[in-house]
Amino acid sequence: MAIKNKYKIERKYINNSYARSREFIDDVRFLVAHETDNDTADADDHYRYFNGINFYASAHTFIDDDKILEIIPLNEKAWHVNYDKPKDNQLYGDDANDCAIGTELCRTGNFKKSYDRYVWYFAYLCHKFGLNPQHNIVSHKVLDPGRRFDPQSWLEPNGVSWNEFINDVQRYYDNWNGKVVDRDEQVKSEEIVWYLSRGDHNRLVGDLQRKLKKLGYYDGKIDNNFGPKTESAVKAFQKHEGLIQDGSYGPKTQAVMKNAKSKKKNKIGPSVIPYPGYHFELRSPQMHDDNVGRIQRALNNAAGHKVVEVDNYYGPNTANEVGEYQERHDLEPDKMVGPITWSTLF
Repeated sequence: MAIKNKYKIERKYINNSYARSREFIDDVRFLVAHETDNDTADADDHYRYFNGINFYASAHTFIDDDKILEIIPLNEKAWHVNYDKPKDNQLYGDDANDCAIGTELCRTGNFKKSYDRYVWYFAYLCHKFGLNPQHNIVSHKVLDPGRRFDPQSWLEPNGVSWNEFINDVQRYYDNWNGKVVDRDEQVKSEEIVWYLSRGDHNRLVGDLQRKLKKLGYYDGKIDNNFGPKTESAVKAFQKHEGLIQDGSYGPKTQAVMKNAKSKKKNKIGPSVIPYPGYHFELRSPQMHDDNVGRIQRALNNAAGHKVVEVDNYYGPNTANEVGEYQERHDLEPDKMVGPITWSTLF
């Protein structure tokens, strides 16, 4: 297998508006090498940390001895270098936050394993953005002299000089299509793990919504927006498959969903009473027609006793009972009756 496929990259993006700018980088011109200066925090710890801070700081990627974790999309700005320092403008004609990727080396675990991932990832970035390892990688120490000393502050105590680091990146870069020696580290080229969660908005969310709709868990719009309806649909799928119901689309949920089949009871198909063509939901004023009465009678029949008054009004009690019914039948518990819930009721 080619060296370029040696490691997998996990993409689990934070949503904290302090750490994640959501401002786009027009053109990636160079790469900044950092180290975390934290002896106890791994990549996941830094994800949690930057997802909760209330000041402006971040980096795109954190690397430890187990994973390469991107927490900010590479086409967005991160706050990893002080704007007041002039060196980045002198070297590359712009501020690092506006045109550079910031990558952090974690101190935890096995240094050799972390370092190898770190070196490989810089070679990956150079190929991805058409950069030269000898000219387009700079240390935080150079950009913020006298105040920052990374990543040399962790490389040198472990016997690696800056020049050795750059040469190691160059070797990976030059042999990108060569063969991997350590087969334990091989992964398929398409095995890049994405984490999607509430607040994300991109085409990958749309792909997820289509999968959930096909499987019978989602009947909303394909809008690329990971909102409450999509999160509820993911939780319903996770519940049915015996997974942790965290509402996020991570590697375990992805693996199970890849081979999942639609549940017959959740498919939109012919009903005894045809679907009227509109959603039933809690509104003001309340929806009021004979079809609401049909829903209320169906809820009572499903429960085996009276759980809601049949008054043809879609009020709070009816909405709550719809939600309870959806929970029992592994449907998205949105308390609304759309085509999937209707076809299950009737």
